[in-house]
Amino acid sequence: MRLRTSEQQRRSFESEFRTQEKYTRASFEASWLIAKNKKPFNIGEELLPAAIKMTAIVHGKKEAGEMRKIPLSNNTVLRRIPTISDDQREQLILRVKGFNFAIQLDESTDITKMVNLLVYFRYIYNNGINEDLLFCQQLDKRTTGMDIFKKVNIFSMRWGCNGRTVLEYVPTELQQ
Repeated sequence: MRLRTSEQQRRSFESEFRTQEKYTRASFEASWLIAKNKKPFNIGEELLPAAIKMTAIVHGKKEAGEMRKIPLSNNTVLRRIPTISDDQREQLILRVKGFNFAIQLDESTDITKMVNLLVYFRYIYNNGINEDLLFCQQLDKRTTGMDIFKKVNIFSMRWGCNGRTVLEYVPTELQQ
């Protein structure tokens, strides 16, 4: 009898975990769309009632009640976006690790007169040439080759990129 109860509890727990996983995934998907479309983070809270009403019309009240369990508060979306960004960066780095790639460095000044370093990866994937933004970081007061190299090197060490590849792009003033 006790074994049977344990098995029932385990199944119940696994079922609840899978259900919570669905809500979390839906929250991540909605957060990704919010960020991708450059919308305010609180739009999820504003659109959830409409999604609930549409679900009630199409699928019924029971399913509409399930929609209420999807976390889409302003703070939740705010926490999800950096997680999504880190995951995408990790996928990109895993995609190019061990393969040849090129990096392109670009400096840009924003409207507040801050200088930003943009680093792009160019690589071959699925028989095509791809280009992705690897990172964008503010540069301090100076924008010398050494400052740029330090930013790229710090990033590559943090994310486990191949150090040899970074050294191939050492600024000419450091190659002595």
